[in-house]
Amino acid sequence: MITDPQSSRSPLGFLPAGALGVALHSQLADPAAAVFIERPGSLSGRALRAAGGVWVERAGERSFLDLRERFLPGLAAAGASGLPEMVLVCTNPDQLVPVLQDYVALITALAGDPQGDWVEAAPVLILCANGIYFQRLRQVLVELLEEGTLLGRLPDLWPDLMPRLVARLLRGVTIQTGLREGSGAEAVYRPGPPGLTRLAGGGTEIRAACVRRLAGLGLRVEDAGHLAPTRVEFDKAIVNLVSNFLGLIWGIDDRGGFRPLTVGEIYAEAHWPAITELAGAVLAVGRRVRAYRHETLEDLMALLRSTSVVHAPHVPSSIQRVENALARGVLRPGLPPTEVWLVEPLIKFARSSGLDAEAAYFESLKSRLEDRIAAACG
Repeated sequence: MITDPQSSRSPLGFLPAGALGVALHSQLADPAAAVFIERPGSLSGRALRAAGGVWVERAGERSFLDLRERFLPGLAAAGASGLPEMVLVCTNPDQLVPVLQDYVALITALAGDPQGDWVEAAPVLILCANGIYFQRLRQVLVELLEEGTLLGRLPDLWPDLMPRLVARLLRGVTIQTGLREGSGAEAVYRPGPPGLTRLAGGGTEIRAACVRRLAGLGLRVEDAGHLAPTRVEFDKAIVNLVSNFLGLIWGIDDRGGFRPLTVGEIYAEAHWPAITELAGAVLAVGRRVRAYRHETLEDLMALLRSTSVVHAPHVPSSIQRVENALARGVLRPGLPPTEVWLVEPLIKFARSSGLDAEAAYFESLKSRLEDRIAAACG
């Protein structure tokens, strides 16, 4: 469970000190309540820890966020005494497996020195990267733990300990935005406005305790309740695919000219037929994998219309990243990792479910965006 507010442990950690982690940190009522944790093998993380903090810019004003006493070298390297109660994992989705490997190394170290309840000593891990991946990553965690048992590094975890460990892995689906300009110690972080994070999966009591604790720290959080993590991921995927995928496709012309579109411009009346087609394809796949059961296309369109009104002036995060990369001359062909982890699972699910038309649609969407980004690079 989560300890009481009087615990000597830091209540919260952000892994790593990236654009999303810094943006979520900016919501905290007391910034000193949290620590940052270096991602395994990260050169930029090492540089930031050596620099003692990060540069943050809000409303055009730049300040230095001093992290000299609040920057851990990694989960396993931190040791039990330095660990926070909860860790919001804010990496790119393709960096999540090394984080889980580091987490299992930590669990192994805790089990090797069983003072008290070593399972409770492990922080709750909340995966906040965009994408559709939670079921896959939960299975990866189980396999890594099983491997530890097989090699004699961990005790037999069944039937009691394994469920307790897996219950500490949660999904945090967030609409929080943030940008990073530059790299290493010279990078500047620009947090977006406070956004809601919905917690799903994991143990019911652990999730509820995390929501209470995070809300008490100042974060905007919500318990997704009975909704499965994949369902919450699918809801976010629809919004991201429209805002980022279609937004980039429509914002880059055939010659590579780029104009960053706002959410209001993306959801212009002329675009609604294409938006409806996308939502229908996601719904068909979601029904086959049981992310959606009784939901209708009208339900998903209502979600998108609400998004279009609430966030109309906002420029979506992927569009901002492309704009930033173009301005610095570092944009490269290919899809960003976040977009890959949205569209690739949908293609895989569609193919395995016999939804060939939907798979072809998402493959076409992927190719169109790849062509647009290549044109912008040229």
